[in-house]
Amino acid sequence: MRPPQTARIRPPANAASSATSPPSNSSDWLVGSRRARNAYLDRLARHTAPNRRYPRIALDNKQEGRVVTRVTITRDGELIDARIDQSSGWPAIDAAELATIRRSAPFPPVPNDMPGDPLILILPINYDLSFAARNR
Repeated sequence: MRPPQTARIRPPANAASSATSPPSNSSDWLVGSRRARNAYLDRLARHTAPNRRYPRIALDNKQEGRVVTRVTITRDGELIDARIDQSSGWPAIDAAELATIRRSAPFPPVPNDMPGDPLILILPINYDLSFAARNR
């Protein structure tokens, strides 16, 4: 059973971004920054994965959902802030993802070719029962 939710626009499932603005309109910079950002976000995903725990209450109640966190870090990877940007609809899943972020700090240093200080990262993650079953 899922709690009622208000309609909202959801970014694509593979969306992850860093909230920085380019220093110029150079298409070379945009291509380079996109590659750097994507590589760094992939690195963060690998870094946080071992710290992720599916909440027992969510497993027992067959709760799944996509939670999006807004994480602010310094260039050297220190966590400044982590908050829910978009709820999964399940408090236990939202809390578990915030706990994952906090357990994962500090993060790898930000690559030199990624602008911003501090960096605000938008990190989506799906809590899926089939994934939980494979990782018990």
